[in-house]
Amino acid sequence: MSKSFVDKRRDKIVHLLQEKTEMTVAELAVHFGTSQLTIRRDLNHLQDAGILVRSYGTARLAEGQPGQVGALALQSKEAIARYAAGLIEDGETIFINTSSTALAIMEFITARNVTIVTNNGHALQQSISPEITVLLTGGEIRVPKWSMTGDFALATIGQIQAPKCILGCSGISADRGLTTIVAQEMRVNALMLSHSLHRIVVADSSKVGADASFKYGDVNQIDTFITDTRITQDEIESFKHAGTGDIICVAP
Repeated sequence: MSKSFVDKRRDKIVHLLQEKTEMTVAELAVHFGTSQLTIRRDLNHLQDAGILVRSYGTARLAEGQPGQVGALALQSKEAIARYAAGLIEDGETIFINTSSTALAIMEFITARNVTIVTNNGHALQQSISPEITVLLTGGEIRVPKWSMTGDFALATIGQIQAPKCILGCSGISADRGLTTIVAQEMRVNALMLSHSLHRIVVADSSKVGADASFKYGDVNQIDTFITDTRITQDEIESFKHAGTGDIICVAP
């Protein structure tokens, strides 16, 4: 099934929830003529992107996320992921953290013989090329993100020196740096950052200026920052002044 077909179905799910407020997995499966497993994957993707929330077999839009805003946010994340995927070269090993934007790059990779090292259990649900090998770090599982943390995850990452990492964040600012809302993911993210030769951070403009509780890096550690065109010029200048490398702004 093509990526564009999946994208259109997910976008239609967002618009349906805008109209109906809440729908069950079974209702969505009937509406789209597909399996409930496929719908659950779609909903996981949209939930990770912050577009909707799930509860007891139902889905509804997240608070403060009207349908049109949610759809635009999803488009931004996928445009960012597509650009980041184009930076991956044949034969590279790439760290990816639990960010939904970072995870989305797996569907856009065209390079050959690529190894993805990730602590995101949702990687097993991604549509990927046979040229990609996925290595899960192992560790303590945390739901609903299915993130892997703790000593097992850190031990795996500590044995690898990767040409690149592609990391997302809960917030990014010139003053505070890279932050996450999950304390257990802080050390994992920091280790991926320090064990990579080229450090790529992906975050849509809604994350810019946001400050989550737990810091895992400084913006002067970023070699390439990929965001969307809704970032302001003042914000760009602040990042440059703080020592951030290349700043790429992609259109949704």
